[in-house]
Amino acid sequence: MQQREKQSGNPVYILPLIIIAGAALRLVLIGRLPYGLNQDEASIGYDAWSLLSFGIDRNGYPWPIYPITWGSGGGSPLMIYLTVLSTKILGRSIFSLRIIPAILGALTPLVAALVLLPDNTISRDTPAGRDWERSAGRGSAAPGKASERAFVTACFAAFIIAINPWHIMLSRWALDSNTLPFFQILAILALVRAANATRHRLPRYMLCAALFALLPYSYGSATIVVPMVMVLSAVWLMLRKRMTLAELICSALTFTIVLLPLIAFFAINKLGMDAVITPYFSIPTFTSERSIFLPLGSDDLFTLIKNNVWYLIKFFTLGAEDGEIICNYVPGFAQMYKFTFPLTLIGIALGIFRTLKGKSTTDAVMLFFTLSTALFTLFIEPDINRMTLLLIPMCYFQAVTLSTLYMMRRELGIAAGAALLAACGFFAVSYFGPRYAGLSHDAFMPGYTEAVRCAVDIAGDERVIISTYTGLSAPFMSALYESETPPGVFLETVEWKDENAEFRVAKEFGRFIFGLPEDGGIPDTSQYVVILHTSETGSVDESSIVATFGDYAVAARE
Repeated sequence: MQQREKQSGNPVYILPLIIIAGAALRLVLIGRLPYGLNQDEASIGYDAWSLLSFGIDRNGYPWPIYPITWGSGGGSPLMIYLTVLSTKILGRSIFSLRIIPAILGALTPLVAALVLLPDNTISRDTPAGRDWERSAGRGSAAPGKASERAFVTACFAAFIIAINPWHIMLSRWALDSNTLPFFQILAILALVRAANATRHRLPRYMLCAALFALLPYSYGSATIVVPMVMVLSAVWLMLRKRMTLAELICSALTFTIVLLPLIAFFAINKLGMDAVITPYFSIPTFTSERSIFLPLGSDDLFTLIKNNVWYLIKFFTLGAEDGEIICNYVPGFAQMYKFTFPLTLIGIALGIFRTLKGKSTTDAVMLFFTLSTALFTLFIEPDINRMTLLLIPMCYFQAVTLSTLYMMRRELGIAAGAALLAACGFFAVSYFGPRYAGLSHDAFMPGYTEAVRCAVDIAGDERVIISTYTGLSAPFMSALYESETPPGVFLETVEWKDENAEFRVAKEFGRFIFGLPEDGGIPDTSQYVVILHTSETGSVDESSIVATFGDYAVAARE
């Protein structure tokens, strides 16, 4: 480390400071901010708690290969099973729900830096070592120049991910797609290391294939994008003579074996077969079908694709904000800081040039992820969660541009980094301050879980709890999670609004009824325990308000 600092003049402590700062942005107040609990978080948390406590999920399946959650999906297995682990260690809480994506988010800048730093197991006297030096040193084989450029790029990559508004936000709440960037960059690290290896390359490629196969277990969009990326990567590697036919076959077999349970799940559902249920695992069947793909037979297909092209243009430039969920963006900041899009576009151009020259595996795989995700987006109903596989490549291409500026003239790179840091400061004020608290009410329903807990304590075993629907999305899910209702009781008592709906929502279960009377009246608080939105409390006697939590109040009388 000291030798590198002497050679390049770069302070080696910068990278650890970036990692620590990025971790702080993701871990500080993780159980309290965002305030409240999103229905998807509650869904993941309840299924994890149910599996841990009873061995079945809320749909009655023991240890499902792919939990069907809302009926047509909506909760990928990797996040749910990781949450089983965090619940086992830390208990059931918002903190234990969010700690997994927070830790993985904090580690992502570090893994991104490792992708770009040289592998010390590779000798510079080998073809792979000399190739890395040429790609890192812009055609020069000078070891000092190559090491300096690699270190600078690694620092910028870690820095950009650490302060990226999209990545900070997705690291701070528990949606399954939010773990995707970590497993994506981990798989890319394994691929780069395997491609540059001069010995023991086969087991490295097999490990890489296994890690890529984990991505579809993280989120549904990876099921389509990852195979495309792997095919493109394999072709590029074989043309560069960095992968043999035997390595390709073994990697493909490894990928297939790891993905086989998911393949079986999709096959059983596609063919209309019965669910497979054993005491140790199950392969569930959906209660309804849904598709995110555009209707291929539609007369408006060309218009829909044209709209998606425009969406992608906005996404890669000023950011796509129309219709995006507030959980993963703050208005005005979008996915990347708005002024950074030239960095992205220049980085993509540099990546294309270096890939065509055959110099960089990292450039190639980042381009393949970008291309595959963009093609996938053309034919779906786009939203920010389905675009998550673009986050790491976009940050990488910005880092490539900044490191190029820095190597040309240090002052340019430092000035650009300072501008990004200032933008992060403005973002932090918006996100950690009152602005985002006001914006995120509908997404996280602040105070509702505390109101449920209070209502359960008051109701005991006798009284029914009636909950408002005002300001709430699928409140039954938050009530299930907070009340710790056993899944057997839920399945026996649940009454669905529409059992065949794409997303099944309960109108009642156990002691809970969701929705106030249609005539707008408030139920008798001496007979029921009632959860109201604060805008509705004027309809009841003030003396019956037991407690208020955020946007919600509990009303009950003896």
